[in-house]
Amino acid sequence: MERHEDALREYEEKARELLDLTMDLCESRVAKAPSRATAPREALTAAAMSVQESVNTFLAVNRLKDKYGTPETE
Repeated sequence: MERHEDALREYEEKARELLDLTMDLCESRVAKAPSRATAPREALTAAAMSVQESVNTFLAVNRLKDKYGTPETE
């Protein structure tokens, strides 16, 4: 079980790195774009937010799964 927790902790760290890189890239691209809103700029921002919400949801569901039983204990 400890190995599973270590793997989950490592996954969460990598997920946070992915989110940081995604947001940094988005902010960099948006900062270089014209000041007016454009479809690609809005789409990039929406996509970055979608990645963030998807990863956060996956992590939250995974924690619930651990709290209420993993496949190994079911």
